[in-house]
Amino acid sequence: MGYPKLATGAAGGLAALVIAFTTIGSSSAAQRSAPDRPPEATERTLSQRVGERILELMESEGAGDYAAALAGYRQMLGTEGLTPYERAMLLQLAGRSAWELDSPREAITAWRAAIALNALPEEDANTLRINTGQLLLAEGEYRAGIDLMEMALARGVPLGADLAMRLAQGYGQLEAYGPGLNYARQAFDLAGTPDRPHFSLLLFFYQQLDMLPEQTGLLGQMVARWPDEKAYWTSYASLLARTGREADAFEVNRILYLNGMLTDSDELIRLARYYSYYEYPFGGASMLERELNAGRVEPEPEHFRLLADLWRQAREWERARPVLQRVATLTGAGPDYERLGEALYRAGAFSEAEAMFVQALSRGGLNRPGDTWTLVGNTRVEQDDLLGAIDAFERGLQWDYSRATAQGWIGFIERKIAIQRDGERFARLTTIEACELEIERMRRGPVISEDQLDSEGVRIFELSAECEPYFDVNGRLKPEFERA
Repeated sequence: MGYPKLATGAAGGLAALVIAFTTIGSSSAAQRSAPDRPPEATERTLSQRVGERILELMESEGAGDYAAALAGYRQMLGTEGLTPYERAMLLQLAGRSAWELDSPREAITAWRAAIALNALPEEDANTLRINTGQLLLAEGEYRAGIDLMEMALARGVPLGADLAMRLAQGYGQLEAYGPGLNYARQAFDLAGTPDRPHFSLLLFFYQQLDMLPEQTGLLGQMVARWPDEKAYWTSYASLLARTGREADAFEVNRILYLNGMLTDSDELIRLARYYSYYEYPFGGASMLERELNAGRVEPEPEHFRLLADLWRQAREWERARPVLQRVATLTGAGPDYERLGEALYRAGAFSEAEAMFVQALSRGGLNRPGDTWTLVGNTRVEQDDLLGAIDAFERGLQWDYSRATAQGWIGFIERKIAIQRDGERFARLTTIEACELEIERMRRGPVISEDQLDSEGVRIFELSAECEPYFDVNGRLKPEFERA
């Protein structure tokens, strides 16, 4: 049935009590223990009529006919002349039959009435308090159930592990976590060798009271005792992280993975992020790549992004490139093309990187497009396309966050171009001067044949390749190179 196992004690000794109904009376010790009871409460004997009828009804119980027994107890309770003790006995027995018939409400009513008569021996009354309290808890009347059981404790019932468990559960239902924790701890200690229910109940109160160190310590014991219980390990790892022991949480997750206990895609992704957090991206990328290939991690763009990020953190640009290429192809998103461009740039593929950065800008959705324009400029600088780089950096001037960097690059390139131009001019002047000396030497030499003169009789010189761009065949400096 769905109700708790009742305490024994008085219920187990009813038959013996009834059989001896003609001789049993209260002892002087019992009388002394209850001086506050009315005189009739100490008269604990059954009349022959009541006792014989109870024996008949108990035979029905023994045969399993609790309905007949309950009907008989109800009938007897309706008769006149019963002593308080007889009425309490009948109510006690009626409640037991009702409980056997899955009628907990009637059992509760009967037993409460029996207790209220204040006529039963203390041990029997306490047994009824415990049993009634358990049924009240099962019926959702937590406060009433707790009060009856605590009354039994106050009247001498020793607290055992089972009773402490029930009281802790009742207080838990009332959200009275302080007293509930007290009973849960006692249940744990009294159990001798605590089992899962004792651990679980104590953990519940630690959680409700946000007692993180206590939770962590208890879960540490649980994973040691039940090492195959994945839920305990994952809860333990979570608590370690919450209490500032992230490194320990990471190690617990690694243990779970190495033992084959992490199989869910989300769990594996969490472990990969741990690797990143603890600056071991290569291990995280290797693990994640393996799980993606095995199909245990879902092939979603976000998971491939994480894999690419891990390879990038590990500075494994070549391994990041194909992953980023796949992500960009799958999503077509600007930020994904930007990441691919970065990997290409890092790998020295500047032309391809430029194309990816331009593609990213074209597709949009970038958080800082000004920075992307400066990256375009960087790729062009690497390719010696200085004027194209200036164009890109000038686009970067449009945003405040990228303006200083872009302006710095523009100034650098302009100085570089000026230096190059000065260098080119100096080299040109040096070449022209050298050619002038060469031509002058040839002019002073003799004319050997008429082939050295043109139709007008002007000397023709055979110029070197270095001089031909600057002088005509007659040794005259071309107008565009004349010095002011």
